[in-house]
Amino acid sequence: MRRCAYLLVLFMGLSLLSLAGSAQVDTLPGLVLTDLQLISQESLPHWTPDWTGPIQGATIAAWFAEHGYPALMRDFNGDGIVDELDTIQLADTFGRGIMQTETPRGTTDVRLVMGLGDYVSEHYPNQFGLKIYDRGFPNEFAAQGYGTFAPDVIPGILLELVEEPSVAAYIYEISYGEGVIVGLEEGEVNRNRYLSGRSFLYEKTPAGYTPLDFAWAQEDRWEPEHQGQVLETVGKTEDRFYIEFQGDWVPVEFMLALSPVVAHEVQTEEHDCPDDAIAYDVTTTMLGDYGEVRVEECVIREGDLDIYIWRVTNISFLKDGCGLCFFRIPNPGLATVHHGELPPWIFMSGFGSWVWWLPGGSCGLLPGQSAVFVIVVPGPTIDTSVIGNVAPCISIPGTLVRLFRVETTGPGGPDDTPGNKCPDLVIRVLDESCVYDTLAEAYQLTVWAEVENIGAVPATLLFDVLLTGTSHPGSDTRTILPPVLPGGTVPVMLSFTVPPEPTGAAPCPINYELMVDSGYAVNECNELNNLVYGNVCCRGEPDDEEACPDLTVDISSITCELDRKRGVYEMTVTAIVQNIGTTTIIDPIWVEMDSDRGSASKVIHTDLGPTDSEVVEFTITFSINEPGCPINVAVEVDYLDFIDECDENNNIAWGDVCCSY
Repeated sequence: MRRCAYLLVLFMGLSLLSLAGSAQVDTLPGLVLTDLQLISQESLPHWTPDWTGPIQGATIAAWFAEHGYPALMRDFNGDGIVDELDTIQLADTFGRGIMQTETPRGTTDVRLVMGLGDYVSEHYPNQFGLKIYDRGFPNEFAAQGYGTFAPDVIPGILLELVEEPSVAAYIYEISYGEGVIVGLEEGEVNRNRYLSGRSFLYEKTPAGYTPLDFAWAQEDRWEPEHQGQVLETVGKTEDRFYIEFQGDWVPVEFMLALSPVVAHEVQTEEHDCPDDAIAYDVTTTMLGDYGEVRVEECVIREGDLDIYIWRVTNISFLKDGCGLCFFRIPNPGLATVHHGELPPWIFMSGFGSWVWWLPGGSCGLLPGQSAVFVIVVPGPTIDTSVIGNVAPCISIPGTLVRLFRVETTGPGGPDDTPGNKCPDLVIRVLDESCVYDTLAEAYQLTVWAEVENIGAVPATLLFDVLLTGTSHPGSDTRTILPPVLPGGTVPVMLSFTVPPEPTGAAPCPINYELMVDSGYAVNECNELNNLVYGNVCCRGEPDDEEACPDLTVDISSITCELDRKRGVYEMTVTAIVQNIGTTTIIDPIWVEMDSDRGSASKVIHTDLGPTDSEVVEFTITFSINEPGCPINVAVEVDYLDFIDECDENNNIAWGDVCCSY
């Protein structure tokens, strides 16, 4: 767009209901602390897996240093810059000093708290607190020779003993932008494996687990130098807080949160776009009865980099007495060279977006205030119209964030040409079934489908897939997380229940339609290829009690080979699934392989008649640092209990294999 092109978009007369309707299409899937450093336990020669305490203590100190508390990190190694190498030096200082990692007892929860608390209070006295999620901590404190636990035992920082760890507490602390460390119980007394909290998703898995991820000190063999990993996992709270770790549910024995006592105030900022800018655009959006928001975008080109600057001004937006706490711009798949914002704004890169958000408890950007956000990307790019988002502050941390749409401009891909460069979503049915659910006393229609982006650019907005019954009432919706890259596919499963016909017969046929991007969230090249139709006849309950399918599984081979170039083991499990029953199985058959080193699942879509069999193969890889002998393996057929079998107790086979150099 040309310099000084001025777009004034006034959505006057929009009702609050219509705006809320569009906001429901755009939701933020979760929150991620993307600036959290990943430090490996192999960064220094004398480090071992016992160093996770000082590593994660230094990791959250470095995070706060980049978010308004710079004295927590300095040029420890004297190379003239402050970076991850200095975080490594701070972790080494922690471990060799107050955290006592190299002693026989090692770094315990108590030593982690004392070391981190002492360091933070020295540089920012009376400005932080440490919340300790572990009711047994006072007893550990006394048993390790530190005396009687008290909130002021470390001068200059408040120690607060709260409840036991839980998923809800973890989400609460991440929502407030706190530095969170969890301690996974490893069996030894007063010894835990520590991870730094990094993210959560709002939507739970079908099994009811909460997706979480953590900064993990395990060496990432795929990255240069010594870098840790991101542990993508799930959590649950039952009798305790559990995290799925390396195939097992491991209790979170301890959790702490480093929290500023007084958060940074949201400051108002100005930015003047220079005369030599390559683009300047202004949009103003009326958000129903809540008020107006203005977005000014300025693009500057410096060599092979394009600098995008957005100045967001809250003209009059208020909701529940507070202003704006979120700003989002879609990312078309560009690398982020740099980002800029003032504390307490937190930057997040993910879900096909650049997002800036304010920690929980903030009243946000109030009317009359402006905030400036910066993204630097490789150029040249095309400045193009995009749908951005703003959102009000949330009163309850961890609550799903619904976004209001605002028209603005932002970077397109390097070859974007208006009119012919756009995403294009299509959907195709892979399989379908309708079987009787004895518990629900109804028939369950299930459709397995695949979404594909056949367009030339990524789909960078959340969109829905909608299954609707056209001959029988029923529907189901699934939300797809962006980005969906050109040529990329996303599997999806949807289902709904239908009662028996008035005569008691199984419904036949059930006509349905399946629509991708049902809310028209994505501006596609072709909006007319989003719908497919189908029909299926439901299978009634067997009249003959002895006529039933029966699935068995046998492991035919397990191999484990070393790939020295990649630094991984490759384990392959081959299994044979057979129907030893008396009726044909026409429904999809779900098969899962679970092992000490990971899990995988597959679906058999081929009809399986009596005595018919199908070969299923699973392959997983894992680090050469994780050899084992034996590695236990289990394969389970129909692990979702989807098929009503003659015998439900013969669906699992076990085996083992040795992996070694």
